Amino acid sequence: MAKVVEMSPIIEEEVTLEIDGIEIVTFANLCPFELIVGEVYQIELDLTILDEFIIKKVDWEEYKIHQEGNGLSYTLQGKLDIDNRALDAGGITFEIDSEFLMDYGYLHEQYVQIRVNRITVDFL
Repeated sequence: MAKVVEMSPIIEEEVTLEIDGIEIVTFANLCPFELIVGEVYQIELDLTILDEFIIKKVDWEEYKIHQEGNGLSYTLQGKLDIDNRALDAGGITFEIDSEFLMDYGYLHEQYVQIRVNRITVDFL
């Protein structure tokens, strides 16, 4: 569940959400109805990686969701679960396509950083 905090007046698909107290700027991929600021919706998040998949192990056990500038790109940091194809970024768990993780089994249960081009949201 996520609360709609803001909708961009410039980019129709840009929606700011609050999930468990964390605000993220997302790209609305599927929205079969009109959104209302302040309302809570059932959603599904997806990570969009358009360029090279960049993942690196970090030496500190810290969770972060860091927006890069004012755009839609993010650096996500948290604990990687290869078996469930997920990154726990502290409050929000992101599913990662298995095709990106095939060569990174050695990072299972490790703290990592992943760069994504955008976080896509589908409103259900």
